[in-house]
Amino acid sequence: MNFLEKKHKLELLLGLVEKQNGGTANQLAEKLCVSIPTIENYLAILREAGHNIGFCSRRKTYYFF
Repeated sequence: MNFLEKKHKLELLLGLVEKQNGGTANQLAEKLCVSIPTIENYLAILREAGHNIGFCSRRKTYYFF
């Protein structure tokens, strides 16, 4: 995957988290056509960039707090 593809997937992930309808890591991986470890890596990258991302176990989705 090249830089632009990764950037695009990170932007898509941010949009899904913002809408609070992305689902679990497994569901996000399916939506973005990447592996679960890649989703976990992307979430870590976004958190390091200053995004406050949490997971709601009741709704089973990621969100900004």
